[in-house]
Amino acid sequence: MKALDTITAAVVVADFKRSRHIETDETADDALLEGLLAAAQAVVETGTNRPLTARSVEITFRAVGGLRWWFPCAPVDAVTKIEWQDGSTWVELPLADVALEQGDDEPQLVFASGFWSSVSDGAAVRVTAEVGADEVPQPLREAIILIAGDWYEAGINPDKDKREMVSFGSRILMRQSRYSRPVEWAAA
Repeated sequence: MKALDTITAAVVVADFKRSRHIETDETADDALLEGLLAAAQAVVETGTNRPLTARSVEITFRAVGGLRWWFPCAPVDAVTKIEWQDGSTWVELPLADVALEQGDDEPQLVFASGFWSSVSDGAAVRVTAEVGADEVPQPLREAIILIAGDWYEAGINPDKDKREMVSFGSRILMRQSRYSRPVEWAAA
């Protein structure tokens, strides 16, 4: 999954400072805090398969002829384009023959019968979709703040040090909100 636009911060520096009782007018560490919050957000999003802010993404997979395909993340608000690769050319497929179902909790595309008739089995398929929450869930905001706070206190630089250093409490918050698709493809 590739983000097509800039990823918005789920937690801003001012909110982080208030949660840690840091004076908001102290700006010396703001650039570091932005980096820590961005890195912590990436850890939480990867650990939960939940984009925390709205964005356009592109997902590429292989066509297998099923009539239902589950997204690898949730929530999904809309599908804006579906293409398949015919040699070196991407060919757009009609969105009218596709329905997005259960976009908030178990997002899946349902394809009309005969949809895949023009697509070679095993061909690369590319879906462009709008994903991400309208509002960041509170437990995941807290996970970002906990992770960034731990890194800040430990003097960890997100550009140089390992991002995998995550506290037990943060892991629990992420595990409670983790999205895992039940299947990838299914016949109707």
